[in-house]
Amino acid sequence: MGDRENTIIDGVLRFPRTGLDVLIVGCGLAGMMAAIEWDIVAIGPSAWANLQKYPSMLEEWNRISIDCHTTFHYLDGRRAREPMEFEYNREIAAQHAAYPLRVRSVLGRAHLALMLLNQCKRLNIPITWNVPIVAYEEEAEIAVAISEDGRRFSGDIVIAADGIGSKSHGVVLGHPVRAIGTGYTCYRVMVSTESFKTVPSVQKALCEQERPEVRVYNGQNLHCVFVLSPTIVSVILTRKEKDDDDSAIESWASTVSSDRVLAGISDIESWDPLLIDIIRMSPEARIVRWKLCMRNPQRKWTSSGGRIVQIGDSAHSFIPTSANGACMALEDGASLAECLRIAGKENCADGAKVHELLRYQRVTVIQRTGFANRRELHRPTDELPKNIEDLMRQGKWIWCHNPERYATENYTQAHASLKSGAPFQNTNLPPGHKFEDWTLEDEVEKEKMGIAVPDLKQNGDWSIV
Repeated sequence: MGDRENTIIDGVLRFPRTGLDVLIVGCGLAGMMAAIEWDIVAIGPSAWANLQKYPSMLEEWNRISIDCHTTFHYLDGRRAREPMEFEYNREIAAQHAAYPLRVRSVLGRAHLALMLLNQCKRLNIPITWNVPIVAYEEEAEIAVAISEDGRRFSGDIVIAADGIGSKSHGVVLGHPVRAIGTGYTCYRVMVSTESFKTVPSVQKALCEQERPEVRVYNGQNLHCVFVLSPTIVSVILTRKEKDDDDSAIESWASTVSSDRVLAGISDIESWDPLLIDIIRMSPEARIVRWKLCMRNPQRKWTSSGGRIVQIGDSAHSFIPTSANGACMALEDGASLAECLRIAGKENCADGAKVHELLRYQRVTVIQRTGFANRRELHRPTDELPKNIEDLMRQGKWIWCHNPERYATENYTQAHASLKSGAPFQNTNLPPGHKFEDWTLEDEVEKEKMGIAVPDLKQNGDWSIV
């Protein structure tokens, strides 16, 4: 009778148990979303469609998220355009997937991770810490993750959510995935606004602002995103650096001094003094220097038997200008959990492969927007288009999408396509879009040669209404 009773934990209605044993490697955004969703409810979309079903998490999200608007600025600090809402919050925009929730546009990554972790704890999802996984194996009925000390952790399905360095590539692809440098380095810092309480320029800006803001500064081969709010201050400076400079790596532990960052600004006197003060006064060893690398779109996310499946950065890495890396990780978690729920224990491997079929094209298109957006941003502010509200446009096809619902509605047809070759066409792309594969090497080479390529956002409907 137990499975026929309504089970409610932390105000969350649970699905009946399926008997499927799932092991998740990695405690990042994708992994914890898959854990929450696997204990099976949805949170979606693109990241927050069903957040309302988690009352405690909704309350925490509302407390830690920040409702910003966006302003474009000249490098000297002058405002180039009037403030504008993120596109999904504009009055003319189509109804987004999380409606009637107002999507608050900025959330610290650490705050988001802690929020998901807290929800996992409330749902009694067990987590084991400090167990580095060095290998994966697939057997006929189970998958195994092997730890550094030789322990073997198994499940009907093993989800590799352990990021860009995942050891799952060996069993999924048969070889490691090569990271390719894009020629850019990203300097990023986020600290409490309290750290700048004695900095006059920061306090003056806080007093004058009507609401928290995301400031975007543009320049030749660089851009900077600066978040100023009463609770957090964040700077993400992306600039082109020498190809032979190997000192930047993909690591949150790769930190540099503010002097190192400022030394790379040749015309520092002409930059916004507020931005310079933020960088100069940031706490020591808090500025991360991250080499912007990427991997080619990866057609295969599942092992041959389907019992090991990659999600998040393990399957698809993004550069920051896509503005969707974390969002796609959260979508992955919702989609995979629903596919596994529908498949059940006996067909769980099929469920993983259906998830891959439903997600690959969508994610690959959004990965490519990182290059399109960077081309739009990396020019002087004077050269920005008059319709600046279209800069870095995402389109309703991204933020009207509900990954859990999409999996529910398309599972049967996608499964039939895998089994019998029946026709299947994804509809989680821009309407009218003609999908094409691409390589990172080609995109980087085009950037280096200054070759103009057909605008990705002319391929299909990228409108917001």
